[in-house]
Amino acid sequence: MISRTIKALLPLLFTLLILSILSATATAGGRKPQQAKPKPLLQSKAMVDAPPKYIRMAENFFVFYDPSTAMTVPYKNTGMTRLEMSKQILLKSNAAMPDLRWQTGLYPHWKNVMWLPASPGSFHPYYALQNYDKDTFAAALSKLPVISSGPPMLQMSLMKMEYLLGLPGRTEIFLFTNGESARFKGVDEPAPVTQAEMLARKYDVCFTLISSATTPQADRLLHKIAQVNDCSQVVDFDTVAAHPEYLFGRLYMTPDGLFENVLFAFDKANIRRKYRKTLDRLGQYLLDNPTHYAVLSGFCDIIGTEKYNMRLSQQRAESAQRYLLDRFPALTKERILLYWYGYAHPVASNKTAAGRRLNRRVTIMIRKGF
Repeated sequence: MISRTIKALLPLLFTLLILSILSATATAGGRKPQQAKPKPLLQSKAMVDAPPKYIRMAENFFVFYDPSTAMTVPYKNTGMTRLEMSKQILLKSNAAMPDLRWQTGLYPHWKNVMWLPASPGSFHPYYALQNYDKDTFAAALSKLPVISSGPPMLQMSLMKMEYLLGLPGRTEIFLFTNGESARFKGVDEPAPVTQAEMLARKYDVCFTLISSATTPQADRLLHKIAQVNDCSQVVDFDTVAAHPEYLFGRLYMTPDGLFENVLFAFDKANIRRKYRKTLDRLGQYLLDNPTHYAVLSGFCDIIGTEKYNMRLSQQRAESAQRYLLDRFPALTKERILLYWYGYAHPVASNKTAAGRRLNRRVTIMIRKGF
């Protein structure tokens, strides 16, 4: 019975098989059946608004290298002179840098000839002013001299800067010095502090003085130069020798998102109770990861003068550092690096109260040392 039923259906099954083959052939020849259009991939707000990997915090920077007799003394028990160590610091600092297309230049304090303002012979660049290229800059650094070319000339480097400044945007100056200046007899030269004050008044410039000062007088001089505006600072040579990646750190930010921003009340720098947990987590993280360090960067909203906000942003970064050091005595200042930027780089509109609240902040970044 079943056998006869199957035999009766065989012609119909054969016909259906032929039709199936013909349909497949037509599709393979380019006639594709209509399909529903795929829905567009929805991007989350986090994907659309994802921050860049690096944020450039200055448009230009210059390095002034000090190949003077003061730098050719032995540096601790390293087997190198202080000048040789300066070169190594710069090479390692450059290796840790992203390439963010700054305008930059690399110069000695002075050329070993009589220096005259605006004289073509006064400029002897190792890397003439141009776009920053990491590999080319590294090649220039590798050629830096490690044999002295004369006495220290701090005032000369400050005088030369006037002919390099004036570029659009903020310029960061990294100046290796022991705070000493030799003068040419009979040549009218401004004192270092006077020259630095003039530069700070005329240009958007910040000084980072890498200090090898060996006398209280030289140390006082460098701190006076750093006081010509509120974005300048003195960094001890030993600090950047131990942590070369610190040197150029203020040129950029890395929003890694591990820790939320610490926000502040208007015109205040004290740590509010609700943000203590954030700093507690940061302190424990640093204890658990001894090769890492934190970068605390202070910011303000736009209310008030630039000078006032620069100082307030510094106080906010210092307040966060002080909380961590008090709460975690095992931590040292060298593992909590501070920068401050006033009302630069707002993360929200300064036209609203809610936006200004977000801009009154200390950001937390984690970086790994060498």
